[in-house]
Amino acid sequence: MQNKENNDGYTIKTPSVKINYPLKRKFVFGVIIIIVPILGLVFTWIGFRMSNQGKQETLEKARVLADQIILTRQWVTDCMGGVFVNLKSPGATGVTFATADKILLGQDTYQLFTPSMVTQKLSQYSFEKKSYQFRLSSLTPINSANSPNEFEKTALNSFIKDKTTEYYHFTNQSFDYMAPLYYKKGCIKCHTSETRHKTSIIGGLRVTIPYENIRHALKKNIWLLAGAGICISFITIIVLVFLIHTLVLKPINELEEKSRELSFGNLGTRVSLHTNDELEKLGKSFNLMAQSLMHNRDNLEEKVAKATKDLALANHELLKLDKMKSDFLANMSHELRTPLTAVKGSINYLERTVFDPDHLKYIQIIEKNISRLTRLISNLFDFTKLEAGTIEWEFERQDISQLVKEVIEIMSPLTLEKKITILQDCPEQLYAIIDLERMEQVLVNLLDNAVKFSKSCATIRIKVRLENNDIQISIEDQGPGIPEENLETIFKKFYTSTTDSTLKNQGAGMGLAISKAIVIAHGGSIHVQSSNGSSSIFFITLPKG
Repeated sequence: MQNKENNDGYTIKTPSVKINYPLKRKFVFGVIIIIVPILGLVFTWIGFRMSNQGKQETLEKARVLADQIILTRQWVTDCMGGVFVNLKSPGATGVTFATADKILLGQDTYQLFTPSMVTQKLSQYSFEKKSYQFRLSSLTPINSANSPNEFEKTALNSFIKDKTTEYYHFTNQSFDYMAPLYYKKGCIKCHTSETRHKTSIIGGLRVTIPYENIRHALKKNIWLLAGAGICISFITIIVLVFLIHTLVLKPINELEEKSRELSFGNLGTRVSLHTNDELEKLGKSFNLMAQSLMHNRDNLEEKVAKATKDLALANHELLKLDKMKSDFLANMSHELRTPLTAVKGSINYLERTVFDPDHLKYIQIIEKNISRLTRLISNLFDFTKLEAGTIEWEFERQDISQLVKEVIEIMSPLTLEKKITILQDCPEQLYAIIDLERMEQVLVNLLDNAVKFSKSCATIRIKVRLENNDIQISIEDQGPGIPEENLETIFKKFYTSTTDSTLKNQGAGMGLAISKAIVIAHGGSIHVQSSNGSSSIFFITLPKG
């Protein structure tokens, strides 16, 4: 839900719009969320491992080179502390001599090359090849060329103080590795006990391997690995989307389409799935359901046709019975009027000739019930004639206000008996085309009910007014009211329910039904408004004449 504020400052809650995403899009998002991070972590780990492996291989290479150079120095040391090299040879050039030991053989002079000098010459050769470099250094160098730099000083101090066996570090350009050189018996010629400063380490061998090319190669491999990861992820997503579309979405779409056809009434539609899985079983179940629905529809149509035929026959019989009933009631009503007229005449005679109060009281009770029976028979007679359409109408242009006043005068004995006041609001001369006798019957019925259902000393209001070129008559009582669910049913024939359980002599429930039939025959309408427990207002609308 979303809250919005209108111009009056009130907050109005409006339903939020729900966005529907296709299953394919949800699946693609799910695959991306699952596969991409996993592959990213895997390839990141592989790249990290490759970088560490490159560094480890470089370190192992430096260790092998250091071991080879140290073994070479050991061999030179074991050769009586050095080897003699012809000064005229290319291998004797570019070397700083740390000793003056020489041998003259014929025309040639041979210089003593110490292990340090041999190491220095080998370093020159490796530098020319640009494969790697190495050099010797010492905290107490005999040759100034072996003075240590900052890295070498740190390494030598680590060898002496911390007793480490190697020291190295990586830079963007190179890898520096340093191994300690230990004092041997062959070194006593150059390194005396004073120069050793009471330590077994006389110096260190530094090996420098170019690392820039290795780093670039590793970086290139990592980028290739990342590209391969992206390609693998992309191919994986494409393959999975293709599989889900072919194996899942396509059968589901077919099921959806066939279901829509089935909902539109095409019970002959069938699903054709050959996936050899649960979806194919679902398709078969769908076909069985459609077949069952078609079978049930055919059976239902047969039953409906048979029931319709039976209902038509029953309705025909009911119409015949209803006509017979109407004819019987009309005849009976006519036949009953004759003895009632005779009885009523006899009662009038007794009223004039009998003077005993007790006898007069019983005569009045008989007269009241005879009058009630006469009205009941008249209503029954009128209703049967209305249903049969045989009633004879005498429409004339009459003053409605005058008619209302006459009806009030007719009902005055009943209102005086219950001390009920009738207030009228009737403008002069509102004419309509009506059957005066029948319309008087309607008003008498409504006013009689108003008096009957109102308590003693109540007030009844009757209004006549012109509304939308129609004449409207309203009769408001102070009775118990009518429940909302009964506002329409009270106009049906033989309806006798009332909210006042103490009220007697409700009647046969035909007065309102006859009144409605008469008003409709005049081209008008009748309805009621009620507040349950307080009052009811009946409205009659007639075309103005």
